[in-house]
Amino acid sequence: MSKSILLLLVLFFFSLKNSYAVTISQLKSLIDRYSLEIGIEKTAIEKSKLLRKATFRSYFPRISLTGEVDEFYPYTGFFSKSWNQQYTLGISVSANPLNLQRNVQLKVDKYSIEVNKDALEKTRLELYSQAINYLLKLKTLEKLIEIRKELLRSSKEILKISEKKYKNGLVLITDVLKSKANVEKAKTSLRNTEKEYSQAFNLLNELVNFSLKTGEKAEVELLEEVKLPKIKKLISIALLKRPEIYKLKKEIEIAKLNVEIQKKTLSPQLNFSASYTRSGTAFFPDKDNYQLSAVLSFPIFDSGVTKLKSLAVTKDLISKELSLKKQENAIKREVLNAVEAVNSAMEEVKSAKSFLNYSKEAYKRVLNEYKLGVSDIVALLQAFDNLKTAEESYINSLFNLNSAYYELKKATGELLYGGKK
Repeated sequence: MSKSILLLLVLFFFSLKNSYAVTISQLKSLIDRYSLEIGIEKTAIEKSKLLRKATFRSYFPRISLTGEVDEFYPYTGFFSKSWNQQYTLGISVSANPLNLQRNVQLKVDKYSIEVNKDALEKTRLELYSQAINYLLKLKTLEKLIEIRKELLRSSKEILKISEKKYKNGLVLITDVLKSKANVEKAKTSLRNTEKEYSQAFNLLNELVNFSLKTGEKAEVELLEEVKLPKIKKLISIALLKRPEIYKLKKEIEIAKLNVEIQKKTLSPQLNFSASYTRSGTAFFPDKDNYQLSAVLSFPIFDSGVTKLKSLAVTKDLISKELSLKKQENAIKREVLNAVEAVNSAMEEVKSAKSFLNYSKEAYKRVLNEYKLGVSDIVALLQAFDNLKTAEESYINSLFNLNSAYYELKKATGELLYGGKK
């Protein structure tokens, strides 16, 4: 019975632990749900949709009510002239069914919605990258805290050994003082790392609008090695997946349509209107008036204004096309730099791992020699510092590798779309 209770407690502990772990996929979901920047971009999309609806609604008739009072002179009565009032009440309906510029504007509005959607994807990609980097930082600091706790225990062990040797008259008080200073140094280092962890957690929490609970841990693996496809393939993936490319291509289409809008300034327009009014000198007028009109206007010459404006807007089109090429080059550079950073970081991990193995072996040997009295406290503390540096260098090299790897995923757009797009 007691074993069953113990097993249940162990299972509860692990389930509780897992419930406070944040994975990369969970983090992406939190950003989509709670990020304020995502909310701003979604609002821009809704705005562009409403503007397109407004453009479409302009095809429909407009109804207006009118009321007018005129004071006029002279009003001739039986015996004299005087001032009098003229009252008019009316209703009118007007429509503009033929407007070629508006037809093109509908297409512009449609592309504007797509541009805002691509802007949302670009923002999402930036936030994913930033959040994952914070998550990796948290995992790195978590491991550094564990290392520094272990180093604190090791420094206390050195202090106990030096105190014992001092009591036995084998060393001077200097060894004890140096060991105590080493303990305080280890405590300070641990506190600083814990503070850095808290600051990194707050930065991550800010990205998701403080939806993370206090105490949640980073559930992400720090890879020691990654395999990369060929550079040409990575570049082709990036040009296929990056939202900036899609955004600029649609902005080019908008620029083409803006040229068309300018050219259609000299195009026919058809307006219909119908009105009914009642007028008279009485407060409730009784004279009925009806009016129907259809106006077809066809501008044929505007002294070259339309042509010049069209040429000016064409320059915007050329600018967008150049911006697309510039963006493609920037993405290629990002991919190349990211690949170089990953390869360099992998070499850094190998070097740091070797340094760590040598430092562990050296520390064990110097510690045993100090216990046997064939080494002094200076050599032991030097070996201890080397071990601390080696362990921190190794963990930091893992962070650099994983950070560079996910930066490459961002550069190729795979961080956003995975295998899709």
